[in-house]
Amino acid sequence: MTLSSYSLPAILATSLLVACGGSSGGSSTDPDTAVTPPDNTTQPDTQPEPSAPPVSAGGDFFAYYTRLSTATASDLSAGPYADIVVNLGQQGQLIFSRASSYRPVWHFDGQQQAVEQLADIQAASELQFDGNQGFAYARIIEQSADEVLVHWRYLKRPQADQARNPTAVVHELYRIRATGEVTRTYRPGTDSIDDWHNRSGAKMQQLQLTTSGIELVMNKELAVASPVTVPANPLLTLSPGDQLLAHWRFDELQGTSANDSQGAAHASIDSHGGHWHAGVSAGALLLDGYRTQAQVNGNALNNLNSEFSVQAWLNLAALPWNTAPILHRSQQFGQQGFYFGVGADGKLLVTLNGQTVQSGQAITRQQWAQVAVSVGQDIVLYINGNEAARAVRQADVQMPNTPWLMGLNNIALAASDGVRADDLDEYHHFSSIFGLEGLLDEVTVHNAALSPAAMADAYQSVQQQGLAQLPHQPKPRALPDVNVLPQQFGASHTRLDFHPQWDNLWRVPEYEDIVVRFDDKPVSYVYWRGTSHGMNLVTDNYWMSDQSVEMIIPDLTDPENDGVPFNNIVTLAEHMSDKAALRTHVRLIENSAARVKVHWRYAAADVFGTPILDNAFIDEVHTIYPDGIAIRSVFYHPAANSDEGPAPGVVFYQDFQWLAGPGQRAEQFMHRNAVSLAELSGSAKDLIYPYEYQDDEEGQSIPEVGQIAVLNSKTPWKVFGIAQGNTFYPSGNDERSSHISYEGSDFPFAGPWNHWPVAQIPSDGRFARDYDRVSHFALGVLEAFNYGSGSMMYGFTESDANALGDPTALQALAKSWHQPATVQVVSGVQSGSVRYNKNERAFEMQYGSGSEVQLQFQASTEQPLWNPALVIKRWPNSSLPAVSVNGAIANDARMAIQRDTDGHRMLVLYLPGQYTNTTELSLSTTQ
Repeated sequence: MTLSSYSLPAILATSLLVACGGSSGGSSTDPDTAVTPPDNTTQPDTQPEPSAPPVSAGGDFFAYYTRLSTATASDLSAGPYADIVVNLGQQGQLIFSRASSYRPVWHFDGQQQAVEQLADIQAASELQFDGNQGFAYARIIEQSADEVLVHWRYLKRPQADQARNPTAVVHELYRIRATGEVTRTYRPGTDSIDDWHNRSGAKMQQLQLTTSGIELVMNKELAVASPVTVPANPLLTLSPGDQLLAHWRFDELQGTSANDSQGAAHASIDSHGGHWHAGVSAGALLLDGYRTQAQVNGNALNNLNSEFSVQAWLNLAALPWNTAPILHRSQQFGQQGFYFGVGADGKLLVTLNGQTVQSGQAITRQQWAQVAVSVGQDIVLYINGNEAARAVRQADVQMPNTPWLMGLNNIALAASDGVRADDLDEYHHFSSIFGLEGLLDEVTVHNAALSPAAMADAYQSVQQQGLAQLPHQPKPRALPDVNVLPQQFGASHTRLDFHPQWDNLWRVPEYEDIVVRFDDKPVSYVYWRGTSHGMNLVTDNYWMSDQSVEMIIPDLTDPENDGVPFNNIVTLAEHMSDKAALRTHVRLIENSAARVKVHWRYAAADVFGTPILDNAFIDEVHTIYPDGIAIRSVFYHPAANSDEGPAPGVVFYQDFQWLAGPGQRAEQFMHRNAVSLAELSGSAKDLIYPYEYQDDEEGQSIPEVGQIAVLNSKTPWKVFGIAQGNTFYPSGNDERSSHISYEGSDFPFAGPWNHWPVAQIPSDGRFARDYDRVSHFALGVLEAFNYGSGSMMYGFTESDANALGDPTALQALAKSWHQPATVQVVSGVQSGSVRYNKNERAFEMQYGSGSEVQLQFQASTEQPLWNPALVIKRWPNSSLPAVSVNGAIANDARMAIQRDTDGHRMLVLYLPGQYTNTTELSLSTTQ
């Protein structure tokens, strides 16, 4: 059976853009014998130009990343690894490219055929349905001599407003074998996380790629009805009190209904699934804070008299973003009706027809607490059976014609503590629907104002039955523990979990995130969707994150900005705005014993997913070596595509930002002397926070001098950064949370903020009130190579946990990157092809001829060789060479044969060692 064919544009297979200056070569049927002229560029700051066509179907079975020219607008925002070619020898090529929104297309015998589209695509073009590839991508997950695994992700409706809907996302997995057999797994997103786990709507196809087209061999459904078993805590005997109108015990532990034990006020649960959990007695409702709610059906509670009471058990996981309800029937948060909930400070509150009563104490988080309110002549709040607040009731009970709701607000509200309080605040801190995060159990409504004695009895009846020894407790909130992964050099695709309420929001496969580990260092580079897939340097489970290319939108009414093609929005745009990782992804370009290359792609878009420019995408390539050092190369497309230089509004892409996980305090892991600076030569300087800038004669703040910065965490391995500039801008304390202290005094750093990471509120700045959520704080900015594009070095340096780091110990390393040794070719390398690629920390060259490559490095104390790396393009075979340094066999050299962006082989070599004298390197090849 042959699948439907599509006539694709011929441009799909016509030309190729080669990464990092790869240049044109002759048209050869053998991709591993063609010769390419050298490229002598030193800094790839402009888009690569079209060059050679993709390799022909000749050669081995392999897959590689490349950039196919499509002659469309997406070419203005595509990096060197935009597309994937899977080469199946003489049979043909299976290509995942932007021309088809990464829908795989089989190229065979001069023809093209796309695989059958299984999703119901709703776009102007079924083929290239995601025009600028804002949401669609493909990535190679695994590759061996026998098979390749490719993951394709897309949205059925490629629009930002649809992207947060879990039913819009689709994941497809292609296991491609050298024989042409393909196993295709189709996983559409589901509204319920339970349906996702049961593979609802999933299909599997067996395809055969032939020289006549694509044959469908097998097609079957994969859905499995697996019952979800939720453990329950012991069932307790309760004493709820008199005149009970309704009682929701939440003991069902399955389904989407919560029964009223009194029989008349059943509730319907709306959520993304996973809303059941062990409770204070048997089961409880798990609230995610963004969608989960229980709505009371019918009119059973319509006849409350002028006196009534509400009781509930609450295990509060985090402070709400602002006022959030336990139970309410209200408009405008109780300005009309009844609203019983928790404030942004964690204090219990009730608002009755505009009158608010609030407790003096906050509810203890991550513990079960009994909360209650009685409404009579007085309004009285109770926590754990004790009176927490009292006020004389000022108005009659008047309920609006709205449903009774538990756990979620019914109208949008801005989060508290927005950073910007000026006239532009409305452009940075928006309203949204949110609710409580935690567990809700044993909610009761009484047609009487219960007495203090009845409230105390209700609490004691539970407390005395073993409240403190419940066997099933909520999972504590903590940043993912990556130390569970093997401590060996290399990258792993994985799925990092945070906590159920957050994890259940997403439909992601088991290879969503990337972690890079090392042989001899207990540290990691982590690319997690919770931080919008940005790079995190993790040491002792403390995470140092970073900024991205950030756009501050210029005043579009300014005549100087007339004609600038910005979309009509006024806000910030950065990777932090993409809270749900909609326009961001990470891919492994290389993963070998010699090095790891991670490609991170994101958009300069606002908190609603609107790109600032239509081509406002950023490609970052992070090249990581076994010594723990990474080069972060940043490429901002609008800056490169503009004839007049960077678009207005671009700011630095670098900013040292530490994350504080729930329960982690800054003083636990950060010295007040937070940064130690040094230049390429000379002594170090320690910066003490809070930092006060000195002004020059014109009143301008004077930044610190230095290009090497060690971040003084209280860990044995400290993070460092090395810039191409020579200036450091410490973070001031003008953006500082008044709620967070440091060793009993004011917080000395910028922040902490908790609008990012993990958080799903539409905000560009929200001060943290406590360490209940993941928050971040900033130390400062190293001067980057350029606005929006350039490269930085990152790594880890070892020192005593209680001591400050020594940046002067990194001066030789910094010089080896800033001032690399010169190279003289003795033999085996094409003349004039040698260059130092600072964006990858590697000496690049092209193989010439002969059985031996011989190089002489003119190293010195000012131009040292520090753990050098070599990349030799057009390597002649699949064999690793024997490596000698100054005549001695280098047994510790690490090597791998990789595929370049033109499909040809390249040798990647990492050589541990530091050299300050003339050094000879020899590689013996096997022809």
